[in-house]
Amino acid sequence: MPNIRRLAGGAVAVALALPTLGGLPGTSQAQMQEIVVTTRKKAENLQEIPLAVTAVSAEEIERLGIASLGDVADLDPSVQFDTSFGPADTRITIRGLSNTRGRSNVAFLVDGIDVTTENLNAAGSGLLANRRLLADVERIEVVKGPQSALYGRAAFAGAINYITRSPGDTWEGKVGWDVGDFGARELSFAGGGPLVEDVLGLRVSGIVYESDGYYRNSLSGEPVGDTDGKGLAVTLL
Repeated sequence: MPNIRRLAGGAVAVALALPTLGGLPGTSQAQMQEIVVTTRKKAENLQEIPLAVTAVSAEEIERLGIASLGDVADLDPSVQFDTSFGPADTRITIRGLSNTRGRSNVAFLVDGIDVTTENLNAAGSGLLANRRLLADVERIEVVKGPQSALYGRAAFAGAINYITRSPGDTWEGKVGWDVGDFGARELSFAGGGPLVEDVLGLRVSGIVYESDGYYRNSLSGEPVGDTDGKGLAVTLL
């Protein structure tokens, strides 16, 4: 009798396990999506480069509603982001390496061009660090660890590279409109295509935004911290 009970219990365990195993994909069926980055100034598979890189695609930017560098920092536990009262006092830390002087030790780049600026008043970065994301950002690459050989002296702790979208083989475009609290309004657009097929392409993107600020002057009643701005980018490739 003990042997019969033991066999019966084993049969029940196998029967319960079979549906679970059947729901798992086979090794040959599982495929990993290839993510192409240009961290080392050339197109490479993210899984094959010997660097710690976080890549945020255009699909993720749109799906998660990412609008600033602070939103990007929320996706990576090794990246910390902080701002003070003014936009020039922006502090970003990668792997705990914080800057103690005005110039950031994290490089900021747009399509590989260094736009890192210096804050002369405090230990932070300049005005270009916390970029408002245009509608035409293809990918954001956060490179962690010393990268001065690739990106210059500002990349002692790492680098953040914004990759914009290149002109495609067909004409296409998109328009975005956002409205929020405190009078926040934003209009963005992007589009382009071939001017001369297989020879020259054009892409144009822009943004216009404004907000009323989060505070009111107790004497005048006017908004404090209100912002407005606009930007335009034209790419010929």
